[in-house]
Amino acid sequence: MFLWDKMRHTVPNIHFDRVVTQMTTRQTRQPPPQYPYSVLLVGVGTKLGNRLNAALAKVTALKRATTPETMEIALKREPVGLIIIEVPVDKVIEEYALPFTRTGHGVPLLAIDTKESVTLLQPGTLRHESDRSRFSWPELPDLVASLLHLSTWRLDAALQRETLNAVTNSIQEGVIVVDRQMILHSINPAALNACKFEGTALGCSLLSQKGGCVPNVAALLKRVIGTMKAELNVHFRCPTGPGDDKTEIHVNATPLIDYLGHCHGAVAVILDRSRVTAIPEVIHKRCTFHHLIGVSGPMQEIYEMVESLANMDTTTLITGESGVGKELVASALHFKGRRAHGPMVKVNCSALQETLLESELFGHVKGAFTGAVRDRPGRFEVAAGGTIFLDEIGDISLSMQTRLLRVLQERELERVGDSRTIKVDVRVVAATNKDLTAQIRLGRFREDLYFRLNVVEIHVPPLRKRLDDIPLLINHFIQKFNHKYQKSIVGVHEGVLEMFLQYPWPGNIRELENAIEHAFVVCTQTLIRIKHLPKSLVSKRPCADPIQLDESCEIDTIPPLVQELPQDSPQSEKDVILLALKETQWKKKKTAKVLGISRSTLYRKMEKLDIKS
Repeated sequence: MFLWDKMRHTVPNIHFDRVVTQMTTRQTRQPPPQYPYSVLLVGVGTKLGNRLNAALAKVTALKRATTPETMEIALKREPVGLIIIEVPVDKVIEEYALPFTRTGHGVPLLAIDTKESVTLLQPGTLRHESDRSRFSWPELPDLVASLLHLSTWRLDAALQRETLNAVTNSIQEGVIVVDRQMILHSINPAALNACKFEGTALGCSLLSQKGGCVPNVAALLKRVIGTMKAELNVHFRCPTGPGDDKTEIHVNATPLIDYLGHCHGAVAVILDRSRVTAIPEVIHKRCTFHHLIGVSGPMQEIYEMVESLANMDTTTLITGESGVGKELVASALHFKGRRAHGPMVKVNCSALQETLLESELFGHVKGAFTGAVRDRPGRFEVAAGGTIFLDEIGDISLSMQTRLLRVLQERELERVGDSRTIKVDVRVVAATNKDLTAQIRLGRFREDLYFRLNVVEIHVPPLRKRLDDIPLLINHFIQKFNHKYQKSIVGVHEGVLEMFLQYPWPGNIRELENAIEHAFVVCTQTLIRIKHLPKSLVSKRPCADPIQLDESCEIDTIPPLVQELPQDSPQSEKDVILLALKETQWKKKKTAKVLGISRSTLYRKMEKLDIKS
């Protein structure tokens, strides 16, 4: 117990009785446990390394690093529970600028000097002599095992917290957590966006928040804490904007009760029913297929064609503009079919010169040309049993088209510089953004090769012809870049969505992805607004000065509804709005749609022009 008396002052807030019990019973277990967190040896010599390996190999894996720099790399790459350094403790403090010296990092350190005296240093406590605990060499195996126990509990708890945060930050439902005193402990981005919180809410009382539906949610949570009983599917009408418009929300409130029956707070999960009402209209449609995304009619047809072709070896031609996702269709054809277990080999025909492309596709033998120092199989051979995807097939030369035609007809080829015939079992999928029939008329593409490739054609429409898919694609890219950039953006402002739906997207989905990634780089809020978009995209919208864009700048151009209105009169805009309101029976949402503006812009103009409802 002497060992634990010393550790009790070094490692606070740990259930020592549980650890001691495990420590004392470990001596009777064979073999010792393997811990998920390894021990990292930094600058340890051969002699000490051999002794440590003999003493600790049965406890957990031992990793090695020679310098502080390689140690930092190992810490980022490996789940490390303990670091051992073969230097005196004072030298560690003076010469090693190590990341675990920061308070809050969960990796302890053992310093072993030349006399094999073991000193334990906990994270964030390296500067104080009183915080160091010294142990003898015989105590080392039990000490390491116990520290790995503690690291496992500590780091696993941190991982669970991060996992919970990642889940709550990625869902569309709002999540609010309070303690017994109604102090806010956690709010996810969806709740911040849906509920009208005032200022910095975390650490403040939920009862002090007065905006939107927060008072109703606070009263519900307070009642749940008092009764210690969950209340599910509670309906509220929440004011969300100007006028009498209200959003219906459903709230599930649950008390947080420990195993002793004590209540420590409550959690509320908020669902915006206005979002759910639109779902049944498309519930019968698939939103995704493999990595393809879209709910529009053309995408549904593509899903059905891919399903019907996936298990066949039919040569398929995928056509469409650049950036529409032709490669994703080819990938779905391969991975949804019986050849999914085989390789999928992709070749960009436009990126390679003719001589290099021939060698890449069909392979070559040693000595076939300068630099051919050994036999090399071509892409067709590498793809045996799977699929070869020939992208930009319309860019290959006529001579290459002749060689390719034989492969498609006979399923056999000859390597460059060789006369032997090689049979290949491969499915061919080709793609092009060119009109091959026009290329045939110009004499740039062989007609017989075209008909051999175009056994079945899948045409992927441009993004401007499948506008229904834009909201789904936006949501997909937001999730993708939230993970990539470690952000918590929940969506786009309505003005951004309006602009996206009106923009022609010459670069198709690739341009949309680039626009959202650009917004992620500059956006520091939870919503992407017009000012966060690339200027090259924003400059094509009707706005006086794109440089000065902010969240209030929306698509404000009002098309005249009647030709006889005097366009030079300051009264004409008011007349247009009044005429639109009368034609739609003063329904604001419909009026905004007729005028081609957002509803918030309509309210702002009505107030500016003194138009009363």
